Amino acid sequence: MEFTDEFETALDLWGDGKIVESVASAGVEDLFEFAETLALITRLHFKQEQKPNENFSFIANSSLSGGRHPCSYFDCREKKLNQLVTFASLYADEVYIQNPFEDILLKGADSLVEADREELVHGILNYYHLKPLIEKGIIKYAQNMVSLCEHHSEVLAKPLSEEIAKKEERLYEILHEHLIDQCSITFDIGGGVGPFLKITGPDGFIDHGEMYLHLYDPLPDYIESLNNKKLPYKTSNDEIIKEEILSLVISPILRDLSNQEWHTNFYGTSYLCDNPTQITIASKINSEAYLANSAAFEKGMSHYLPAIYSKNIKTIMTLRDQEEESFAVYRDKINKIMREVKNWSNEEVSEMFRDQILPEINIIDKKVKDWKHKTRESLKEKVLFGTQESRIFIMMPCGIRPVYQGLVYRQ
Repeated sequence: MEFTDEFETALDLWGDGKIVESVASAGVEDLFEFAETLALITRLHFKQEQKPNENFSFIANSSLSGGRHPCSYFDCREKKLNQLVTFASLYADEVYIQNPFEDILLKGADSLVEADREELVHGILNYYHLKPLIEKGIIKYAQNMVSLCEHHSEVLAKPLSEEIAKKEERLYEILHEHLIDQCSITFDIGGGVGPFLKITGPDGFIDHGEMYLHLYDPLPDYIESLNNKKLPYKTSNDEIIKEEILSLVISPILRDLSNQEWHTNFYGTSYLCDNPTQITIASKINSEAYLANSAAFEKGMSHYLPAIYSKNIKTIMTLRDQEEESFAVYRDKINKIMREVKNWSNEEVSEMFRDQILPEINIIDKKVKDWKHKTRESLKEKVLFGTQESRIFIMMPCGIRPVYQGLVYRQ
């Protein structure tokens, strides 16, 4: 049975197909069993080879995967997911997205909170949105739960886990020191929405410059104590440090980077990220030579690619199928240059880009323009094209390369 058939059969059988209502009313044990079933189905159908992948293969961060960080509002999730679609549908061989069903499975039934119900629903809605790309084999579900024998657990997983833990600790200190004087945190109880924390800070870390974190029972003792304060209550820096409140901002970033690093070490994928600040954070723990190479690539290889947005992803896939050779040649040349990186200067990288990559981009640009013209003429549905800049950054195991800056065409 194909993945989509088995996955949708599980959805239809659970709660008589009324997913949103069923998830909202289900008991914790039933909810966990449902998420476990979906996680095991994805695990069965997206088995990954434990060897480096030579394709244009990526592991997306949670934002591009339609996750709740940095903003769980539906419109923001959809916007980020569409950025993934515009890139993956034309230029990727495969993109692994973060698996919300596995996340719930790894938490265990005893640790589930109300927010997990929301994530389960969004995970299912994201599946339907990405279904054409999943069927094509371009979008796949990542697996951070790896089964190893005792020997390989000791020689592979344990050293990597310890290395990632050290990086997390160091990055946490760096980020906390950076954010403590730039963030303001206020506690309040809104009309009917319950207790929440409002965090304002730099946009690279906090989407829109401010974040509202709604709190669920059971509340920590510190939060309970704030109910007796005059509201809204602004926390002091001493309270922020003592109660580790900034972990609410920092931990999701570190979790993203850790999941991506774990995946790229086991499966050879490259990081795919929509936030330049997140890439800068990752570079904090690299050597000067590593950063120099990354800077050369950033200056020499950053470029715009024509991208398309349509409510019907299959129309984009039609273009990819029709012009498969053009997109494949572009990917192969980018991939080849990246994996053969040496201590190149800005001038050398720029020359390689001009001679090898730019001609392929010009060909793709011509193909996309012709497609848009034909689409306007032939499609019965009205298609409008806009020009909102979208940037997706690629970080390969051997260096940081922001190589994609696209124009998203909106309907």
